[in-house]
Amino acid sequence: MKTLLRIFFISILTLSQINAQKEILGYWSGKLKMISIELDFQIIVTKTNKSLNGFISIPTQKVSEYKLPVFTYKKNQIHFELPSSAGTAKFDGKLKADSINGTLLQAGMKGTFSLAKSTKPIVQNQPAEQIDEPVPYLKDDIAFKNGRILLTGTLTTPKSEGKFPAIILLTGNGPQDRDEDIFGFKIFKIIADYLTRKGFAVLRYDDRGVGGSTGNTMQSTTEDFSNDALAAIDFLKKQSNIDRTKIGLLGHSEGSQIAELAAINSKDVSFIVLISGNGVDGGKALIEQQKLILKASGIADSLIAQNLELQNKINYALSNDIDINSLQKDIKAFAEKDYESYSKEVKNSIQDKETYINSNVQSQLNVFNNPWFKFYVKYDPIPTLEKIKIPVLMLFGELDLQFPSSLNKPRMEEALVKAGNKNFKSIVFTKANHLYQEAKIGSPTEYSELKKEFVPGFLEAIGDWVLNVIK
Repeated sequence: MKTLLRIFFISILTLSQINAQKEILGYWSGKLKMISIELDFQIIVTKTNKSLNGFISIPTQKVSEYKLPVFTYKKNQIHFELPSSAGTAKFDGKLKADSINGTLLQAGMKGTFSLAKSTKPIVQNQPAEQIDEPVPYLKDDIAFKNGRILLTGTLTTPKSEGKFPAIILLTGNGPQDRDEDIFGFKIFKIIADYLTRKGFAVLRYDDRGVGGSTGNTMQSTTEDFSNDALAAIDFLKKQSNIDRTKIGLLGHSEGSQIAELAAINSKDVSFIVLISGNGVDGGKALIEQQKLILKASGIADSLIAQNLELQNKINYALSNDIDINSLQKDIKAFAEKDYESYSKEVKNSIQDKETYINSNVQSQLNVFNNPWFKFYVKYDPIPTLEKIKIPVLMLFGELDLQFPSSLNKPRMEEALVKAGNKNFKSIVFTKANHLYQEAKIGSPTEYSELKKEFVPGFLEAIGDWVLNVIK
C-alpha cells in the first residue's frame, strides 16, 4: 500500500521553444522542499536546434529523465512546470554563478528548491545488501502476453543442466517494477537472487504500464493481475529447463491476493508464499491501516475518528455502486477540518487555501473512481483462501501497520483450515515492517530511512520452506 506522503506523478507533454543559453546547459542537482517533504532531484538541460530541453529526475519517486512540458530560461531566470495528479508544480528560480535557487508552487502550497552545477546524472541510493556481479546464474530479459497486454521481466536460472523448480514473484499494489523497488530497496531483486542461488528459476516482471509492460495498473484490478500471473505460468511451462510440476507463486501485499486467485484458477500452481497477506476485505483493511498509521504519526484521536468516518462512507458508496461524487461535500468538509489542524509553518506555505483544498478533493475523487480501488474495497480474500489445498507459507511483520498480523493471520489460518489444507505454515517476524525491514514503529514514513535489507531469517524462511515442499 502507498504511504501518506504527497508525491509527484509525472506526465509527458510537448516541449516549449526557447532561446538556448550556454550557461544553463548540463546537469543541475539539488533538493526540493515542501513542508516536511524533502526530495533529491536533478534537472538536465540540453539544446536542440534553437530550443532548450528540460528533463527531471526524482530517484525516490522512480522518475528518470522525464521531459518537462514547460521549460524557459531568459536573463538568468529559469521557469519550468511539472504536471501531476495534485496539480501542476511551477518552479521559478534565478541562476547565480553555478547555482539556482527559487520557489515552487503546487495546489496553493509553496516550497523552495536549490540546484548546483553537476557533472553527472544523479544516482539513486543503493540497497545496503548489494548483489555481486557477475552472478553465478543466468539472467534473461523476457516478455510474454496476456491477451493484448505485453509484460516484460527477468528470468534467472541456475547454470547447471536439468529442469528447475520455478517461482513467480507478484508485486504489491500500485505501479511497481520487476524489482519491486521501494525507496531504493529492491525487494524482489534480492529475493530472486537468493532463490536462484538455491536452485530455483525465478520470474519477476514489470507491472502494467511500468518499464516495457503495456496497459495501466490503476485502470486494472487484482483479478486482472491474477490473469497476468496465469500468463506467466503458461510462459514458464513452455521453457525446456523448467519443471512444470513444480511452479510456485510468491506474492507481497496485494500480490498475495493475486497469488491466491491464480492458484484456484490453475492446476499448475504447486505452492504459494504469501508475504503480508490480507484476511479481510479491502475496505476493512483500509480502515485498520489508516487507524494504525495515523496514530503512529501522532495525529489527534478526534481527527483520526473523522478520517475513519469518512472512509467508511466511501467504502459503503463503492461497495454499493453509489456515485462517489455524491460524497464530494463530505470529502471537502474533511479537507477543511484537516487544514485547520496544520501547524503554522504548513499554513504559511499554502498560498491559496481554497485552491489547495479543491485540488486535494479532486485528487481524492480521482483515486476513488478508478477500477482498481473500486474492486479492492469490495474484494474479500477469505472465500478464495477457503478453496486452497496446496502448500502455503504465510509471513507477517510484527510492526506491519498496513496489513497487521493480529488482524489478518487468524482469519487466513481459519480459512485454510476450513479448506482442509494440511500443509500451511505461518511465521511472524519481530520488529519487521511491511517491507520486512527492521523498524522502529512500522510506519510507511520510515521506509526510506531504514536500512535496505531484510530482518534476519526472512530469506532463509522462504528458501528452507520451498525447498522442503518440492521434495
